[in-house]
Amino acid sequence: MLQYIRDHAQGVVVWTIVGLIIITFALFGLSSYLSGSSSSFVASINGTEIDANEYRREYQNYQARLQQMLGKNYRADLFNSEMMKREVINGLITRELVTQYLEDQDYFISAGRLVAELHNINAFKGEDDQFSKERYREVLSQQGMSRAFFERQLARDIAARYLQNGVTQSDFATAHETESAYRLDNQQRDIGYLIIDKQTYLKTVQADDSEVQAYYDANKSAFMTQEKLSIEYVELKLEDIAKRYEIDEETIKDHYAAHRASYLDNPEQRKVRHILIKVDDKTDEQSALKKIKTMQELLQNGADFADLAKKASQDPGSARQGGDLGFFGRGVMDKAFEKAAFSLKKGEISQPVRSTFGYHLIKLDEVKAEKLKPLKQVREQIKKELQVQQAEQEFYTDADHLNNISYEQPDSLAPVAEKLDLEIKVSPLFGRAGGQGLLANQKIISAAFSDEVLNTGRNSDMVEIGDTHLVVLRRKEYKPSEQKPLAQVKAQIQTKLKDKAARTAIQQQVDAALARLKQAEKPETVAKAIKGAKWQRSGYITRTGTKEQSDKAKQLNQSIRQYSYTLSHPRDMQVNWGKLNLPNGDGVVVGLFAVKQAEAKDKTAQLQQQSQRIAQSQGSDVYAQLLEQLRQQADIRINLPQDGE
Repeated sequence: MLQYIRDHAQGVVVWTIVGLIIITFALFGLSSYLSGSSSSFVASINGTEIDANEYRREYQNYQARLQQMLGKNYRADLFNSEMMKREVINGLITRELVTQYLEDQDYFISAGRLVAELHNINAFKGEDDQFSKERYREVLSQQGMSRAFFERQLARDIAARYLQNGVTQSDFATAHETESAYRLDNQQRDIGYLIIDKQTYLKTVQADDSEVQAYYDANKSAFMTQEKLSIEYVELKLEDIAKRYEIDEETIKDHYAAHRASYLDNPEQRKVRHILIKVDDKTDEQSALKKIKTMQELLQNGADFADLAKKASQDPGSARQGGDLGFFGRGVMDKAFEKAAFSLKKGEISQPVRSTFGYHLIKLDEVKAEKLKPLKQVREQIKKELQVQQAEQEFYTDADHLNNISYEQPDSLAPVAEKLDLEIKVSPLFGRAGGQGLLANQKIISAAFSDEVLNTGRNSDMVEIGDTHLVVLRRKEYKPSEQKPLAQVKAQIQTKLKDKAARTAIQQQVDAALARLKQAEKPETVAKAIKGAKWQRSGYITRTGTKEQSDKAKQLNQSIRQYSYTLSHPRDMQVNWGKLNLPNGDGVVVGLFAVKQAEAKDKTAQLQQQSQRIAQSQGSDVYAQLLEQLRQQADIRINLPQDGE
């Protein structure tokens, strides 16, 4: 755009605009344009700030989880953006509160535990289902994270998980609580129920034309077509540009030889043991070094490394395994630790090594040699990589043209399509819920229904589907929402009205049946007197229906089962009656005849399970109270981002 102004800056009007811009900067300063919001953080917890980038990353992850859960049913407009923002920020605040609490308690995660967790993350595993250093770096690069940042975050999350497990698993249930809960959960109830079938009434009720017309007139907004539009668009993809480049065999071979480490089937891995003496508030540098040298002398005099690690190592994650850290590759451990580990010969013990944790003695137990993938296996991969490398500059140049031309000539896609040799594609009609393929992308939907595209008919801003996939679109055809004619929705309205009439009739019959049953009239007699009614005596049932019981009890509708346990105990040999409506519209009157308490004697295994459930529930409550206490004691400030931030 600036180039366009320079090329055409010849008239008085243009220079007047430039002058006004200069005056504005002079009066208000550049900072007001560059700094944006006066607050660069979204929340502050005891002085520690959560910046906007972390918030945006977490908000995107939150949206991605929603999309993954809902699949094709996901629609951004279904969710209140303000509520989502608050939920994300509250989650970040809770995480920071827990982190600060752990730091105050001097709680940290050992290197061995961190490595073990890294190796268990599926996203970092290669085709052989083993941890891949290349895959690890690739994933972090895609997420825009450094290794140090990710490993700090992972260590924090592991520590938080340990804290939560420690608290939730620390509670217990008394014998009295356990037995009472067992008796309540395993209580049996003798019930019967009278059910009135909705389908019987649907066959008899009618909805005449006047009722249909009245309903249609009163609910016109419910009978509108969905607004739809089709778009024309151009796509710029790096992969399409890359296909134009030819890569000869010699170049592929040279790349393979020069980047050998990138094509390892299995990179070299080493299995080591270590003894750690920490340097911390309790042990200074000199004391730690003296202790590790004492360990070194013991080993030189014949002490067993594993036994000594169990007794003396201050790494709780590996000490119990004799200091064993398992196999790991380069790029995982502390740099000094890794350098020492990869310089040892099998069976050799290192000199004292200073890491960020303290002093180590390292013993190399085993080596897995690297294995290089054959050229024929990776030829196509290398070819595509080189094609992409050569096409990147052209892609970014074309992206600049796409952005500028579509903005400067907003009334058509033809100029940019001609300049970049792109096809102008046309979509089918789709609504705000989206369509198939590209039309399912929320960015495309938002751009298509934006005011600029929908109402002014201009080209959209450049839409980034991905880092190497760009789209510019414009409105092709628009069909606004319209009132559906009565003839089109008449059957739908009749169904609604008939259903409502049937439910009303059933409710009247349920109330009449309940009144008669409370007067001690026989259920069988009442059922015979009511159209569509059936009496069923289930006998004794349980809460879940999983125990040995009659077939009638096992087949009981779950809503009736749950409702039966809300009725109070019958008194003076009188049946306790109640009513409910099933989700399918059937009406039910339920009678509770008797209650049989479960015996807790000789139920050791069941009582133990019950005790564990109670303890876990109470432990979860304690953890929630801890989080609430941390929140109340903290100095928290929140700057909720506005829409678009």
